[in-house]
Amino acid sequence: MTFKATGFHDAVSYKIIHESAATNSDYQNITTAPGKLYSVKAINGNATAAYLKIFDSPNAIGGGTYPILVFRITGSSTELYEIPGGLDFTNLSFTATLNQNPLDNTSPAATLDVKLVCS
Repeated sequence: MTFKATGFHDAVSYKIIHESAATNSDYQNITTAPGKLYSVKAINGNATAAYLKIFDSPNAIGGGTYPILVFRITGSSTELYEIPGGLDFTNLSFTATLNQNPLDNTSPAATLDVKLVCS
């Protein structure tokens, strides 16, 4: 697992959040400040589908907090979701699970490579 948050020059407010091995761990308040989520890219190298759940909560707990977004990441695929104009958030958090149920916290069959572009 290698979680990275990359900021650019101060003149640009964008950040790229990258977790190369996302699981059902809770990645909480990953930007440390309010902003907008512009895109979600996830790579699933396993044949079994997984779900990426996005929360707007500083203490989001997979299985205990309802996500604001749930993305299906088809098996053996790369999925890219664009959010025109961005989605406002206060505390961006996420987790990856095996099942779609918003309160499911079952570990996915394999880890996901997740990249989020936000401000």
